[in-house]
Amino acid sequence: MLVAKKQVSQSFSPGRQHVQRVAARQQHSLRLAEQKAKMISFMLVFALIAVALVAHFTYLVDVNHRIGRSMEELRALQDEGKHLKLEMASLQSPERLEKLALEMGLKYPGQEQLVILTAVAAGN
Repeated sequence: MLVAKKQVSQSFSPGRQHVQRVAARQQHSLRLAEQKAKMISFMLVFALIAVALVAHFTYLVDVNHRIGRSMEELRALQDEGKHLKLEMASLQSPERLEKLALEMGLKYPGQEQLVILTAVAAGN
């Protein structure tokens, strides 16, 4: 009886081997699919990080450019302010005002036009 069982199990073993080979191929296919999924996920994460870094770098370049333009504008405004202060000082100078008054026909007051005021104490 033992011999007969061995023969029966040996007669079915080629079918079992086929099923085992199919199962092994399916497991191998699943492992390959998992590896592909991991690789695609890794590549996607890497691409997203790369895009984020490029966007950040672009933003920094833009900010630096705006800072440079603002600094140039500030220097120009400071120079203009200095120029306007000098111009204001020259326009307010007593020598210039005297010259303009004389050109317009104004004259220095004579002795008869001067009125001398004296202060009187409130208690007297």
